[in-house]
Amino acid sequence: MTTINAHKLQRLIKQTRPHISSDDGLPPINGIRLECDGIHIHALASDRFTFAAARTKVREETDTWAVTIAEKTLAWLTPWLETHEGDTILNLTAGTDGLTITDDQGKLIVPVNNSTFPKWQHLFRDALQDASASGELVGVDTEMLARWKNADSRLRVWQTAAEKPLLLVGEDFLGLQMPIRYTGDVMDRPAVLSDWSGSLGQGSEPAEITALPEPGAVAEMAENALRQVLRSGADMHGKSSDKPDEFYAHVHSSIYAWSAYRLLQALRKADPDLAETTVRDLNDQLESGEIGEWAWDEAEKAGHNPQQWHDEYEAHLKKRAEEKAADAADATA
Repeated sequence: MTTINAHKLQRLIKQTRPHISSDDGLPPINGIRLECDGIHIHALASDRFTFAAARTKVREETDTWAVTIAEKTLAWLTPWLETHEGDTILNLTAGTDGLTITDDQGKLIVPVNNSTFPKWQHLFRDALQDASASGELVGVDTEMLARWKNADSRLRVWQTAAEKPLLLVGEDFLGLQMPIRYTGDVMDRPAVLSDWSGSLGQGSEPAEITALPEPGAVAEMAENALRQVLRSGADMHGKSSDKPDEFYAHVHSSIYAWSAYRLLQALRKADPDLAETTVRDLNDQLESGEIGEWAWDEAEKAGHNPQQWHDEYEAHLKKRAEEKAADAADATA
């Protein structure tokens, strides 16, 4: 049995479904292939022109299995999955009668296709190895990619360097698309190849599974955020006239605490494992007392100018101090 939350299974299908072959006369690729290697569930789809491979870690180490779910089955399975909240735990069991999905309400047996799916690991392995000498990965905005839909039925694409625009060439058509800034840890193709080596059949065993954190940190942070909203709301009263600075400070504290609570609840529903890991990492950062330095670095990575922000804020404080001094002088005149 393989355990996964509903969000992750929904996302695997969403990522790969656009690449399914529409030809139901080709059963091996007229659906999504799910393969579990004990550490990851891989979702695979291809129409022979595009090939998508997505993966997500399972909640605990499990047996290996593989099934293919046909497009016509996905037509009703996907809406059923979308009725589940993201943090719903699903247990998957592959057997001779199909893929059994068990939740708190019962179980659903999903018919599967036993056709042999194309070998895929070497395709991505070779692509990554062949291109490994050309430098960093190139980031592109996927919403911008959709703009090329009506440019031509076929486009040729290439890029000479990571910082150069993507060039698209069609019949009587030229296009350019600038790359986007990438701030992740994996910056080049060899690093991606290393990260995927277990999934792509390179290496003796898949990488060891990383233990998921025990729940608790998210609930505690959510409770603290709600407490802060109520405390700040209570502290606002009676301070609008005699202490306006304190009043606005409590307003801002209440707003940000409520915003943090709502965003945390959304993340917990979408991906509870990621929420728990993120909150625990955040707690460590807060305890270190270095968030000012990290915020400065993150602002620079995002393309902002934190020094300008600092200078503008200092100028604002200076102006307010001068205004208060002038008001005080007028009052004593």
